[in-house]
Amino acid sequence: MAATKADVTHYQDEGFVVLKGLFTPDEAAQMRDHYMALRAEGPKPGDFGGTKDQPDDPTHQYPRMIQMHKWDKLSEQWATDPRIIESASALMDDPAVMIQTMIYFKPPGGRGQGIHQDEQYITMDPLVGVWVALDKSDKEVGQMVVVPRSHQVGMLKVQEADTSVSFTEAEAIVPDGFEVVGVDMEPGDTLFFHGRCVHGSYANVTKDRWRRSFICHYIGENAKKFEPEKGTHVSHVKAK
Repeated sequence: MAATKADVTHYQDEGFVVLKGLFTPDEAAQMRDHYMALRAEGPKPGDFGGTKDQPDDPTHQYPRMIQMHKWDKLSEQWATDPRIIESASALMDDPAVMIQTMIYFKPPGGRGQGIHQDEQYITMDPLVGVWVALDKSDKEVGQMVVVPRSHQVGMLKVQEADTSVSFTEAEAIVPDGFEVVGVDMEPGDTLFFHGRCVHGSYANVTKDRWRRSFICHYIGENAKKFEPEKGTHVSHVKAK
């Protein structure tokens, strides 16, 4: 069930598209259970629980994993699933090459992530992010938010994020006239977003719900690396 022509048009116009039910609820549950078991094993390479200035953030106890495909066969299998690869290739109009995997746990009370463009981290174009919901994702759990059509305005400046609500230290400065909108998703729904589409999330304000997600990044086979202009890369913000 790859992206349709209508999905490609929506992605080109808005900078993102949700493919409902790309993975089944059972597949989402398998991913969720698998990563909870891996997390229970202890530290993994590249774990990141967020900035240290908020020691009570439960994300420190459930840090993000990264590049799991390099040491976990199931992660590699999911990240190279034809449903994702074919869709990402169609959206970029270039064969997709997987370059990154992540798992975010976002337990109850966990901080969100300051809104940003992925190309403010990964300086390759074209780039597409893929976000698979493993739990029901709505406003209360700190759903993904996007800024429609923000991919059309080029690379944006960055500034310090409010780390009382963001587990990362940088965020994009969104121009006037753009709106931040939430994306409701069910387990297995998959959000694809352009490398320059502004997105992020807010805190999980529930006491008993998680917002786990499997995340991958893909570049086009013909992608080019670029040098970010001053003030447009997250490294240009002083770490806390």
